[in-house]
Amino acid sequence: MPLPTGPIGTAPQRVHWQTWYALAVLTAFNIFAGMDRVAIAILMEPIKLDLLLSDKQLGLISGLAFALFYALFGLPLAWLADRSSRLRLISWCLALWSAMTAMSGLATSFVQLFLARTGVGIGEAGCIPPAHSLIGDYFSRERRPLALSLFNSGAAVGGACGLFVVGTIAQHFGWRAALQIIGTIGLPLALLAWTTLREPPRPQSDTPTKESAFQSIRALLSRRAYVHIIIAFSLSQVSAHGFAPWEPPFLMRSFNMQLPEIGAWLGAISIGCGAGGVLASGFVTSGLMRRDIRWELWVPTASLAIAVPCLVGVVLSGASWVALLMIAVIHFMTGAASVSISAVQSVSEPHRRATAVAMVMLIGSMMGGLGSYLIGLTSDLLMPMFGKESLRYSFLSVSGIMAWAAVHYFLASRSYAKNRISFTA
Repeated sequence: MPLPTGPIGTAPQRVHWQTWYALAVLTAFNIFAGMDRVAIAILMEPIKLDLLLSDKQLGLISGLAFALFYALFGLPLAWLADRSSRLRLISWCLALWSAMTAMSGLATSFVQLFLARTGVGIGEAGCIPPAHSLIGDYFSRERRPLALSLFNSGAAVGGACGLFVVGTIAQHFGWRAALQIIGTIGLPLALLAWTTLREPPRPQSDTPTKESAFQSIRALLSRRAYVHIIIAFSLSQVSAHGFAPWEPPFLMRSFNMQLPEIGAWLGAISIGCGAGGVLASGFVTSGLMRRDIRWELWVPTASLAIAVPCLVGVVLSGASWVALLMIAVIHFMTGAASVSISAVQSVSEPHRRATAVAMVMLIGSMMGGLGSYLIGLTSDLLMPMFGKESLRYSFLSVSGIMAWAAVHYFLASRSYAKNRISFTA
């Protein structure tokens, strides 16, 4: 039975069970998204050997191929989501990205694999921002940081499961079969959303919803806090998401670890530290915001400041357990920093929420893709000097960028109170 529409989940003291069900379905979408992203990461080495690719090409496939079309289609699809059925859009886009993931397993060249990954980017562009917008309408402002943290933890859970499952499948059946199997998982989820969920009522806004996409973007960019959040989130993606796809190749090259072992360790780190950081920041931020609303941005500021020396620690690590420990702390802290997405909801009106989130995420995705490419390019350049250890030292190219991101989160907090209290929805 489809869920009934109505003002569910708006009271801070109680949330209807149907709202939690809707959040669970949307979180399942994010779990699948996490599985898809790590699938390419853990398969990079066998893909490189099979298709005879360079690290620079791997960087393009793991980052820029996805981010390019995510950026091109992100804003138009988000603008459409702000004015039409978000659930229908999400269902169709999930089906598209599932099919393109499966087609990635059929690629026989760099160009084919690059094009398949761009299709995945289009699919995610039509899923993740509208999901944030739905959660913003399902939950009250007081519960929104916790609800979005639960949703965002899905990516970490999916990453953990994906690392182990994809690594195991690839070890026994090859990287092509792994991508094809993962690609079929999303189709039942798309059908589930289509048949069991309904749109929550959109809160009323003083501004007409017939404004153009350009007008929406111009209004959002007029808020200083929002601009700093975009910059901070984008810079954090250069370092955190640029670094993440290279963790499996680094462990294989520097410490001779095997795919199942890497999948088990990174999977445990992802679910224990990545998801743990996301959930912990949601609970902690929701509590601290009763004292000062700026904690919604102070938490990501502190988290990234702690992650910076840990990234340097990965470079200096002489043993696999040291590297894994530093990676675990990085995952926890960058996961905690994701609570900043809740702040995006707080400085945007209801009819602009999907657009606001899409702008942050598409620029962040583009920058994250460039981060992966930057590491791959630096690794190729350093290879004559350091050989297989070139990848290790290429991580230094993004460590300072993470500190830069922390600075912009702090700058956003300085004008956040003024921008946030302007809206009550």
